[in-house]
Amino acid sequence: MIEMDFQVIKHLMEKPKKVSEIAKQLEIPHSTIGSCIKRLEEKEIVSYNRYKNVKLTKKGRELGNELMRHSQLFELLLVKELDLTPKEARIEADKFNLLLSCKTIDKICSKYGHPKTCPCGIEILESKNCLCKKK
Repeated sequence: MIEMDFQVIKHLMEKPKKVSEIAKQLEIPHSTIGSCIKRLEEKEIVSYNRYKNVKLTKKGRELGNELMRHSQLFELLLVKELDLTPKEARIEADKFNLLLSCKTIDKICSKYGHPKTCPCGIEILESKNCLCKKK
């Protein structure tokens, strides 16, 4: 997965959106977002019909939940260990999210006693099994 895929999935976690809306929010050309949507559709992560909203599939929502969990737990590490503010930690966590293995994320989770919320106060979703292990 590439960074843009993660950003699109993250935006679709909020609600289904049109390609043009995603492109505008991410400040990325419409054609580039269209290519990303096609790639995610081939992987059965999103469903999309031309001129309609892009929606996460069940598989896409599960992947999105796992990616958000990774980001939130890394935010926690950054706040606790490096004294970053929650806002700073969120920005940094998004940069590193796709580089961290499930094993590393699970160790962060364990180190902090399986926290229920991230530094911003948002609920951290529990993981039954890490989806990045599945190809």
